[in-house]
Amino acid sequence: MANRPTRNVKIEDLRDLMIRMFVAAGCERSNAETAAEVFLEADLRGINFQGLDHMPDLIRGLRNGKIKGNGKPEVVKEGDAYILIDGHRGPGHVAGFLACDRACAKAKKAGAVLAAIRNSSDIYAVGIYADRIARAGCIGIVFSDATPTVHPHGGAERVMGTNPIAFSVPTAGTHPFLFEMSTSALSMSRVRHAAYHNENVPDAFGMDKNGQPTIVATEIRAGGSIGPLGGPKGFGLSLFVGFLSGLLPGCATGKALIPWHHTTTGEVGAKGHFIVAIDPGAFGDADAFRRRANDHLSTIKASRKAPGVSAIRIPGEHSLSVRKRQIESGEVSVLEATWRNTAVLAADLGVPMPQ
Repeated sequence: MANRPTRNVKIEDLRDLMIRMFVAAGCERSNAETAAEVFLEADLRGINFQGLDHMPDLIRGLRNGKIKGNGKPEVVKEGDAYILIDGHRGPGHVAGFLACDRACAKAKKAGAVLAAIRNSSDIYAVGIYADRIARAGCIGIVFSDATPTVHPHGGAERVMGTNPIAFSVPTAGTHPFLFEMSTSALSMSRVRHAAYHNENVPDAFGMDKNGQPTIVATEIRAGGSIGPLGGPKGFGLSLFVGFLSGLLPGCATGKALIPWHHTTTGEVGAKGHFIVAIDPGAFGDADAFRRRANDHLSTIKASRKAPGVSAIRIPGEHSLSVRKRQIESGEVSVLEATWRNTAVLAADLGVPMPQ
């Protein structure tokens, strides 16, 4: 992984490129700007498999009509402590931001709010939404239902998604605590990057299309599958994510989402997402809670380290340090493989690449 060639691109150039490509693919301008914000933020944090490299997935959906470029989310039902949002099959980023903002605002009155999104497309990078909730002063939990690339514990067929989860907690520090994970042993995006560079994945994490164990990333991508995280533990977590983000808002989960992989037009099961916002002020002094959270993290970082370990890193700490460094430089690091793929797609859309 250390030998993967990269290039630096000016942040504003990359943002502009993303927006122009989305618009050229049929996306309404404000939707394109919101989608670009999420993809760019992932690249800024060094999570480059969720940034520019993931854009072709959204563009494919826009071009084949499975994602509606002018689709705007709408609150269709709500109570004191819940919200149901119809994404109207627009870019999921827009519905995700609406759900976070409305849930946080309502949580200040209700104490905790549950927000479900139906009839959506992917929201990608679930941690960015959880981070948004925490920066608004609430504890955040985000669940998202993904297309099938994972076999169940004891199985050998793609019938489940990587079904990611993100958790966030506001602190008295500069940044909230943020933890994001897939419920699979690997994300398919990591497998995709390994395939770009003819790399293997860790042993016992993948199967080929015949259900045989493999470490070859290209075999996993070509109809193979990824195992659940920690065997039965990740399997159970993934099922729960599917129940909440898929079935609860009346959307699809599992094999019903397979058509999202197809490049052709046609019917596809609606994607759903589920978001929780909790106001710490409902249970006591919110400022005191943030200070206690900060003190707890500081205690952990100051604890005794294992031999050979220079520092204990809190989840999300590394990505924030990458973000700070790239913001200060005005440039973002992009894989050369990603840049080449983007250039091909941009040419097909008639969009000039940055000089």
